[in-house]
Amino acid sequence: MIARIREPIFILLLYAAVATALGHVDFHIQPFADQGYANHVPAILAGTEPAPARYRVLAPYIDHRIQLATGLTPRGAWTVFRWASLFASLLAIHFYLSTWFSRLRAVLGALLVAALLPLTMTNGYPFADHFTELCLFTLGCACIARRWDWAFAVVLILNAFNRETSAFLLPLFLLARPVDRRRLIWAGALGLVWLAIYAGLRWRLGLQLYNPWQLRQNIDFVFFSNWGPGWDWYQRHRAWFGFILIAPLIWGVVTAWPWLPRFLRMSSGIVAPLFLITACLFSSIIEARMLTPLVPLLLPAALFVFGRPNDAPSTR
Repeated sequence: MIARIREPIFILLLYAAVATALGHVDFHIQPFADQGYANHVPAILAGTEPAPARYRVLAPYIDHRIQLATGLTPRGAWTVFRWASLFASLLAIHFYLSTWFSRLRAVLGALLVAALLPLTMTNGYPFADHFTELCLFTLGCACIARRWDWAFAVVLILNAFNRETSAFLLPLFLLARPVDRRRLIWAGALGLVWLAIYAGLRWRLGLQLYNPWQLRQNIDFVFFSNWGPGWDWYQRHRAWFGFILIAPLIWGVVTAWPWLPRFLRMSSGIVAPLFLITACLFSSIIEARMLTPLVPLLLPAALFVFGRPNDAPSTR
């Protein structure tokens, strides 16, 4: 009995420890760490936060419910919420990678993400939806890979209340398997559900228009800003951090491409580039957290660089 449970218990304890370490780094790496629970969450709950963060309501709501249920201070509830989000993200990554890999390689992948995740914690104060995005987007990918369509529908709905990046799960769902009539109907229905949530949030909370175009600013961030004497890689030019985050994953995908099943070719070869292009056009990539969904889109394919495992399902 002990022999059967010793590995799962060890993994849970390991992920709990890693989540604690990451939570400490997250709280202390940010120059304005208190702004997340002091200003950002209350403003979203009050409906006064500027767009687009105004419509990302899931994570602030969970944080608020934790505070009400536990009686903790805003800072205490925030700490619990961030830790739980990190722990859940590690479990989601492990579950996702277990679709193809042994327990050992799933742990390796989760620890790889943990090692790279601080690159997404740079520039500005922490947003509540960051780690919930990693968790929910990864779960969405896992449901698609495992062909759990109804479970995916539930995860997609939760994702839609968290961040607009959830929309990229829809083309992944459509392309993960050969497209037939049933697939088109499912994808169309899920797309309508996502659009209903997107529009409903703007109707309920008030439509606030903003200019999403960020290409010129991103080019400046990456190639021109702050060059010269005293240039600081770690503090003043943090747009590079997002590309450092994904560089080894991209290399892994390219070298492992011949072994990849259909799902991973669609996620890493089509949806990931589509996401990256969109982020460069419409997101401020100096905030490296914007590129977080690329981790679940690229990571499993990159881990095939170690060779295709013997127990990898050939149809996934």
